[in-house]
Amino acid sequence: CLIEVWSEKSTVAGVLEPVLDEFGVTFRVQKGFGSFTSVRQAAEDSLAVPGHQNPIALYIGDRDPSGMYMSEIDLPARLARYGSKWQFQRIAVLESDTPNLPSFDASTKSGDNRYEWFLENYGDKCWELDAIDPNDLRQRVREQIETRLNLLAWDYARHIEQAEVKSMKSFHDAWNNRLGDRHAV
Repeated sequence: CLIEVWSEKSTVAGVLEPVLDEFGVTFRVQKGFGSFTSVRQAAEDSLAVPGHQNPIALYIGDRDPSGMYMSEIDLPARLARYGSKWQFQRIAVLESDTPNLPSFDASTKSGDNRYEWFLENYGDKCWELDAIDPNDLRQRVREQIETRLNLLAWDYARHIEQAEVKSMKSFHDAWNNRLGDRHAV
């Protein structure tokens, strides 16, 4: 299963890096309504995934006019238009997060073209992704990745990788010792 984490905010990359690195998950920033090129590339990447796998993009972003429109309307529509196979799921900021986070009035975003749409669909309060505790966000991303992975296969692959690294190190050490013996003559 190909899993990626997408966000409108590059600021969370460092927070998520340990989890993303551990599982080999790509982080894509779709800043300012992702460019044609970046969304098209993401769509093309999904088409390279073997047919039996369903690529999923886990989206994290602000719960404000732009952030919600991007994850609910813009990106899914553009990906579909490009023939993408991505399944798209917002995992933060969710409605269930909002009682525990500081909010601000949506009226501060009244200049956003999506302001009226947001009011009609989500109300008059907004929440920033940055307000979620970094440890909680990292744990949520970890859990979302783990629920989609075949953990037995993942653990087996990690075990094989460790054995391969050990074998290569042994070979490298033996090779260096042999070269050292030749240079000593």
